[in-house]
Amino acid sequence: MFHGNNLFLTTDRNRLFFMKTEYQLEIIGKIRRLREFNRCSQAQLAKYLGVSDGQIGNVESTKYPQKYTLSQLHKICTLFKTPIQHLFIDENEYIDNHIDIIDLLIQKIIRYEE
Repeated sequence: MFHGNNLFLTTDRNRLFFMKTEYQLEIIGKIRRLREFNRCSQAQLAKYLGVSDGQIGNVESTKYPQKYTLSQLHKICTLFKTPIQHLFIDENEYIDNHIDIIDLLIQKIIRYEE
């Protein structure tokens, strides 16, 4: 079911669990592909970020609401030598000279955080 930008799942009539938005899943998917491309396991990434082994699995799963923090995204980009803007800004948006890239990046980070 959808509620605003959030997917949600109910387990009973009294409890509502908010899940990740489609945009958050898109960013998390990019991170997963980066992790796999660099032959980094979930456990290795968890150790690098200082979180439990299962935390990365929860972030990558659609079943749990956990997502990466902005600080974690920055650390991941540093680890994989990828500019953070590559997570948020598509190649087509770079081509459009009328777009203020910094403003667009901030807007997309805010969208991820919602």
